Amino acid sequence: MNPKAGLWKLALTGVLIVLLVVAELAAIIWVAGELGWWTLAILISTTVLGVVLLQREWRKAWGALAETLKSGQLPGGRLADATLILLGGVLLVMPGLISDTIGLLLLLPFTRPFIRSAITWWASRKIGTTPPGAPGVVEGEVLPEEPHSDTLIPEIDPHTQTIRGEVLDEDPRSADRDRLGD
Repeated sequence: MNPKAGLWKLALTGVLIVLLVVAELAAIIWVAGELGWWTLAILISTTVLGVVLLQREWRKAWGALAETLKSGQLPGGRLADATLILLGGVLLVMPGLISDTIGLLLLLPFTRPFIRSAITWWASRKIGTTPPGAPGVVEGEVLPEEPHSDTLIPEIDPHTQTIRGEVLDEDPRSADRDRLGD
């Protein structure tokens, strides 16, 4: 990885964290201006709610994950649920109204599948893309290094047979994208 690219990503992460803190403070100040001291009650209650929901949902997710592993299956969705629950609990326990909203959406059992599918869709789009300019066909010649004296097929004489051709490797994902209309 390019060191400059790593430094750029680190700087961008720092800027995003500062923007999140500023947005959290702005939301708290705005809500406090509208509701007064009830803002503090909301922040405390969401922290308590976060701890309770995190314990309950984590036990359920951990039990389902353990059952999946005992049965010998891959934990795919169960592992994703456990990760979303842990992230949602951390966000809900942190003080802030924006992080509380996101954490609550991650912890609630009826909103988590939508978020999981959206993250899966986004990740598959990022992973599934091929870089621009990647070759689809590599032209060349295949020549034997040394003819062998033995061959597995007795009818073929390795000293006189030469096979010339092209290797075409069509990306199956591009055919799927064309068929789906991307």
